[in-house]
Amino acid sequence: MKSLVVVFRSGGYLRGGYVYAATFRIDSSVRLNALETAEVAPVHGIPMRARETVLASMLRSGIYPPAETAAAASPSRWIRDYRAIRSRTGNAPLKLSAIKQAKEKLPKGTLLGIEIEHYPSPERFSQVTALEQSRGLTNATGDGSLRSGGMELRRLTWAGANGRLNGILGLAPLLSGATVDTRCGLHIHVDVRHLPAPGMGCPTEPQCDAGEVYDRLVSLYPLLKQVCPPSRRRSSYCRWRNNRRGSATFRADSQGNRYAAVNWDSYAEHGTIEFRCQGGSVNVTKIESWALLCQFLTRWVSIRDNSVPRSWDQLLAVLPRWLASWCVLRRERLYGDLGPVDERVRSAVDQSEGGEG
Repeated sequence: MKSLVVVFRSGGYLRGGYVYAATFRIDSSVRLNALETAEVAPVHGIPMRARETVLASMLRSGIYPPAETAAAASPSRWIRDYRAIRSRTGNAPLKLSAIKQAKEKLPKGTLLGIEIEHYPSPERFSQVTALEQSRGLTNATGDGSLRSGGMELRRLTWAGANGRLNGILGLAPLLSGATVDTRCGLHIHVDVRHLPAPGMGCPTEPQCDAGEVYDRLVSLYPLLKQVCPPSRRRSSYCRWRNNRRGSATFRADSQGNRYAAVNWDSYAEHGTIEFRCQGGSVNVTKIESWALLCQFLTRWVSIRDNSVPRSWDQLLAVLPRWLASWCVLRRERLYGDLGPVDERVRSAVDQSEGGEG
């Protein structure tokens, strides 16, 4: 028996219809009347398009599509806008202290801080540098770890009712034409202010304290490496160690304690756990997907009864279907062997990822 993955839609996609990815089992004679639906997964309202989900399903099953099929699997540009932040803050105007208001008004544990290290295009450089004086939800700063002209674009955000991150698409114009290199990182701060402080939790309670959550995330290092580029495995700004003093696996670093791949030092200052392990990107789909993966993993390991994945298959099993598909594509692009149609299929995977490391 073989598998055939088919995409179909219900209603107009941009008018609120749904797109589905369906997996069918077919016999050796490939008779259409022998098709039997095995799985139907709605993929509307998430960063990955249906075509990407199909490509991921085929790669995961060891089915490498013909070049023309793979080329058609690249995603189109997301064009949907989202509600303004004030719709999530009781329609109150967000004056200069937007970040402070968001932290006060939104439930603890829901926020994400995204830091995008990049080199703005000449056309956008003045727009990005103008944000250095901003106290809004989006601001910018210079970064000493980058070459001349490098900037760090920052955004405070959260997942809306549809699961998408507010304001992320609004960063696309600022990142248009920008570039990244191996010096650049994509840093995600996951809000953990809702968790008990280290040592204040109880082994009989369902929720781990913040220190336990951090230690459990560090145990995911072998799996996180599978979706991060080789440059981040050897970066001096991303060291794969535990930097929480008091942890049984803490390891000091003479070059700076905060440069851990998953950084505990941000907890004292921001109430967050910082993921520093991803390579730089200016592709908003990749940025959003990675941020949501970091948040999901943090929430998963915060529940004491949830087992911490120890293998790649275990990781995919606990993730939502679309996040598992994104991880499959990401790993395939970075480290996979795509067989005889390697270059053409790899090109399609590159397009689905935005082409960055």
